[in-house]
Amino acid sequence: MDADQTVTMAIYTKLVCIIILISMTTAYISDRDDASDRIAKNFPYKPGHKPDVLRAGGCLCNKKYKDVSSRPDVFESPEYTDVCCQPTVGNGYIATVVYSDSIFMNGVYNGKDRTSHRARIPSTANIAMTHMDVTVSGNTYRLDTSQGLFTRIIDADTCTITQTVYAHQILTRLLINKITIKRKTVLFEEGAANNITVTLVNAMGPKSGDINFSDGSMGLSGEKVMKGNTTEAETDSSGTIPVYLHWTHLPDTITLSDSKTSQTWTFITSISHTDQEASDMYEMGIKHARDGTLTSMHTAAWKDKWSKGHIDVDNNLPLAKAIYGSMYYIMSSLPPLNYTENYPFQFYGLSPGGLAHGAGNADYMGHVFWDQATWMYPPILMFHPELAKAMLSCRTVHLDAAKTIAKQAGLKGAKFPWEMAYSGFDVCPAAIYTEKEIHVNGDIAFATQQYISATWDKDFLAKERGWEMVTGLADFWASRSEYDESKKAYVIKGVMPPDEYHQNVDNSVYTNNIAKISLNLPTYAAQFINATVPKNWTNIADHMFILFDEKNQYHPEYEGYTLGTLIKQADVILLGFPLMVDMPEQVRKNDLIFYESYNGKDVTDPNGPAMTWGMFAVGWMDLGNMTKANELFEKSFLNIQQPFKVWTETSSGSGAINFATGMGGFLQSVLFGYGGFRLRQDRLDLNFNLPPKSEHFNITGLNYLGSSIDFKADSTNVAITVMSQDSEAPSLDLLSNGVTKALVIGKTASIPLKSAASIKPHTAFQYKG
Repeated sequence: MDADQTVTMAIYTKLVCIIILISMTTAYISDRDDASDRIAKNFPYKPGHKPDVLRAGGCLCNKKYKDVSSRPDVFESPEYTDVCCQPTVGNGYIATVVYSDSIFMNGVYNGKDRTSHRARIPSTANIAMTHMDVTVSGNTYRLDTSQGLFTRIIDADTCTITQTVYAHQILTRLLINKITIKRKTVLFEEGAANNITVTLVNAMGPKSGDINFSDGSMGLSGEKVMKGNTTEAETDSSGTIPVYLHWTHLPDTITLSDSKTSQTWTFITSISHTDQEASDMYEMGIKHARDGTLTSMHTAAWKDKWSKGHIDVDNNLPLAKAIYGSMYYIMSSLPPLNYTENYPFQFYGLSPGGLAHGAGNADYMGHVFWDQATWMYPPILMFHPELAKAMLSCRTVHLDAAKTIAKQAGLKGAKFPWEMAYSGFDVCPAAIYTEKEIHVNGDIAFATQQYISATWDKDFLAKERGWEMVTGLADFWASRSEYDESKKAYVIKGVMPPDEYHQNVDNSVYTNNIAKISLNLPTYAAQFINATVPKNWTNIADHMFILFDEKNQYHPEYEGYTLGTLIKQADVILLGFPLMVDMPEQVRKNDLIFYESYNGKDVTDPNGPAMTWGMFAVGWMDLGNMTKANELFEKSFLNIQQPFKVWTETSSGSGAINFATGMGGFLQSVLFGYGGFRLRQDRLDLNFNLPPKSEHFNITGLNYLGSSIDFKADSTNVAITVMSQDSEAPSLDLLSNGVTKALVIGKTASIPLKSAASIKPHTAFQYKG
C-alpha cells in the first residue's frame, strides 16, 4: 500500500447539497421540551433529562449484530449497524460517532443556563462512498481499540477499498478520514476501462443550530474554512465560544487510474478556538500525510498509552473485549498522555455519554456530574494519574464559580453544581437537583483524596488550587451541616441521595459519610504542604450523625426509610466500597442483601443504571462469596451492545448511549473486585481472585506513587514486578502474611492467590519545604 498522500484540489467544484437517505448517514433530532415535563419519579434516566426521541424504543443491538473478531482489542462486523451501536473516535479535544453528521468539541456548549448542551459542529469528516464502479462482494466494519482506528473494508471483484477514520492522538485538533483503493489484479485489456472510480459525498447533515458558521477565505493549502461562535452564552459573563474549521475540499469522485495499483487520499478536518491554530494544525496534518507518518504517529501514541496501562484475561473473550472496549471509550474522551506538553488545552470534564454525545437534550447534554469523580475516575487514576489530574482540573478551573454558588446559597466555601458544563455554574434542567443533590461535593473531595494517596502530588495542592479546593469543600460541608441537640450530633437535612427516587430527605447515610470524608480530608492533605487546618472541621466529622438500624443491623438510606422501598441505584452499598467505611462483616452483608431485594421483591431497580451491579459484586467479593459476586457481575454484560461494545445506560437499551458511567463501574468491579485493590491513605491493598472462566488475570502498568507495577495472577500465585519508577518515587515494600519484602525494579515477588497483601512506601511522606 502506498504511503499516505494528500490530494490537494486546485479547482473547486460546485458544492451540491444532497439529502441522502442511506444507512451510513444519520441526524440526531433533539427533544427540547420544558424541564418540568422531563421529571418523573421512576424515570430510568437522570432526573431532569429525557432521551432523544429516536431512541424511544431503546438501543438493542445484541440480537441484531455479532462481533466476529477473535481478538480482545478488535471489534468487527460484516454489517453496518444502527447508529446507536456505532463506535466513537475521539481524543479529549474533539470526538464523533463514526458516520454521524456531528462533531463535538471539548468545552463547547450552547444555550443559556439550564438549556446549555454540547454545540453541534456539522461533520466535515463524515464521508460517504455512495457509488463505485466495481462489484462489491462484502463489507467489514472494524474498530481496532489498540490503534484507535475505525476502518471500513470493501471487498470488490477488482480491488479492495479501505476507509479509515480517527481522531489524532498527537495533533489533537485533527479528525482524519483516509481512503485507499488497492487493485487486486493488474489486467490491462485492450479497449477495457481499468480506472476504478468511487463517488464521495460529505454528509454533513443540516446547518448547525448552535454555531453561526459562515464561510471563511480559502486556507493556505486550498482547504475550505468555516468560522463562527456559539449563538447563546451559558451565563451573562461567560461569553460565546469561537470555533474555526479548516478541512480538505471533497471531490465528487476519486479515481485510481489504470497506471496505478494503489492510491491513498487523506481528508483532514482541523478544529480550534483560533483560526491560526486550526490553520497551523491543518498544515501539520498535510506535512505528515505527505511524509507517510500521519497515521503511524497516531497509532504509536495509542500503543504507548496501552503499554502504560491495560488489563488482560484469558479463556473469556466477552470479558476481555468488554474490558478493552470500556478502557478505549473512556480514554478516547480524555486528553492524550503528555497533552500538557505537546498541544495543551483545558479539559472540561467527562460526561456520562463521553465527548461524542450530548447534542440537544440527549445523553445528558454533555454535562459533567458525580459520574466522573465516582465512576470513571478511579480506574483511570490507577493507570494514568496525569489523566486523573486532568479530570480534577475541570473542577479547580471552576473553583471561583463554586465559591460564588456557595455564597449565593448563604453558605461558606465552595459548592459545585450537580451539573456543570462550560462556565462552572448550574446547568441542570431542574433546579432541585443542584439544590438537593449536594453529595457531588463530597464525591469531588473523595476523588481528590484518592489522587493525593496515589501520587503525593504536593504541587497540585500548593500551586494548582488543589488545597484551595480541598479546604473550600470542607468549609462548605461545615456550613451546610447543623448541630442537633437531641441527637448530640451534626445533621444534614433536605438532600437528595444517589438514589434519585427520593428527592428531599434528611441525613442520607451516603451524603453524611461523604461529607465526613470531606471534612477530614484537609487534615490528611495538610501534611504535604505543611498547612494548618481549623479544628472545627474534624470536630464536625467526628460527631457527624450516621444512621444505623440496631434491630436489623443495617444502614437505612435516610431518616424514615423502610425496608423494601424501591431505590434507583447503588447508594448505601457504596459505603463498603468505594468509601471503605469501617463496619462489621454482618452489617456489610445485610446492606447488600436488603438493598438487592426484600421479601421477594426487587429493592434496587433492575432497570436502573449499569454501574450498580458491579458495586454489588465488589461487596460480595469482599465477603468471600464469589458465586454471588460472579452472578451480579454478569449482569453488567446486559448493557453492552454488539458489535462495537457500546454501552447503554440500562439493560433495556434505553438512556444514555456509550454510557461511560457504566463502563467505569464495570472496570472498578474488575480492578477493585477481582484485583481486590484498595487505595488507602498510607498503602495500596490487594487481594486477587480470578475472574469467571479465566486462568490468567494480568494487570499491566498500575501506577502507585510513581512506580509502574505489573501483576500476573494464575490459579495459584500472583507475581508482582515493579517495572519502572519516576526519579522521585519512594521505594516500595510488599507486606504479605506478616512478611515484608522490598520491591526492587525488575525483580518479581510472588504471593498466593486469594491472599490479602499491601504495598507501602518504605518511608512515609516527609515534608521538605
